[in-house]
Amino acid sequence: MAESTFKGTVKEGFERRFTIVNERDFRKYVPVPVQDDFIRKFNNVADWIEDGRIKEGKKSNNSYVVINLDEPYINEIIEIMKRNGHWG
Repeated sequence: MAESTFKGTVKEGFERRFTIVNERDFRKYVPVPVQDDFIRKFNNVADWIEDGRIKEGKKSNNSYVVINLDEPYINEIIEIMKRNGHWG
């Protein structure tokens, strides 16, 4: 299902595959008790994902580069990703 967050961006019509949380915003806007509960639950979820990846013979986790879609150089990044089969 297409992600409504992408409407009007270069990703319009794409399905969301990743969820990014700006950690500064998280610390600034989310009440501390909620942060603590979220972190505890998120760590449990991350452990399950890590275990599942290992059982499938994959690396336990990945690292990513995050680029905002409104950056002035986004079209250059998209072209590089397309050339390498990582767009779409």
